[in-house]
Amino acid sequence: MFYLNYLYNLEFIYSFYIQLVADTLVYFRNVTLYLSFWLVGYLIVCCLVYRRYARRIATRTRGALRAKRVLIVVAHPDDECMFFGPTIFRLCEQGADVYLLCLSNGNYEGKGSIRKQELWNACHELGVQDEKIYLVMDTRMPDNPGRQWPIPVISKLIQHKLESLEIDTLVTFDRGGVSSHPNHCAIFYAIAYMFVEKMLPIRCTVYTLDSVNILRKYITFLDIPLSFILSSKRYFLRWTESRRVVRAMKLHRSQMVWFRYLYVVFSRYMVINTLRRISLADIELELEVDD
Repeated sequence: MFYLNYLYNLEFIYSFYIQLVADTLVYFRNVTLYLSFWLVGYLIVCCLVYRRYARRIATRTRGALRAKRVLIVVAHPDDECMFFGPTIFRLCEQGADVYLLCLSNGNYEGKGSIRKQELWNACHELGVQDEKIYLVMDTRMPDNPGRQWPIPVISKLIQHKLESLEIDTLVTFDRGGVSSHPNHCAIFYAIAYMFVEKMLPIRCTVYTLDSVNILRKYITFLDIPLSFILSSKRYFLRWTESRRVVRAMKLHRSQMVWFRYLYVVFSRYMVINTLRRISLADIELELEVDD
């Protein structure tokens, strides 16, 4: 009798686990089918938005800032390609006078002189004329994430360029600095300082480049629908146009270590830029959040 009960319990346990495994497999199959359905649907939406808004609409209407004289402010050589490539390329194509102000020569690894020449080469590929590139070499602003850049010094430098070049549109990093690099963030706080101290020219409009979460940052053109919904100022590049930004980035040869090749392949900033116009009210809100 004991032996029969043992066999019965063993058969029951065996049947239970067989049914559990079968149910689990059915569950995962259904989940996989469900996710595949939504993934295919999202890919179709991406392709439709790309064809409609990145390929077919006339160049001058794709996220135009209505800018004539634009100053792009970055922290290091290669920032202009890694983050602002689509904006610079499209503005140059639209006929705007694009100026670049780089606040350091990228001498963190002792390659300042090399990176300086690479900056000029990359900007030329993007369409920025040599005489419109300005590189600052100030010992108070080294390429070093461990050093705090003096906000008043940055503000004075930017103010001088805005006034001397008669700039009507300023584009730079937002509070997140895209990669949270302290040197990037310092530029935003310098702009905030300029707003508070009323150092900005009256007719100058300020835009910041949106920092996005890490998932959106590395899904390349798949971020197009979200960018279209969440931002009114956006620049999408065709595949052939994005190749030009990639070529410009690769001209920063001293910086092309293995993980930057991955960045070039997967980063949405090679294909998409979304910008946000900011005002004094926005700055005050940002500073309150920091506090």
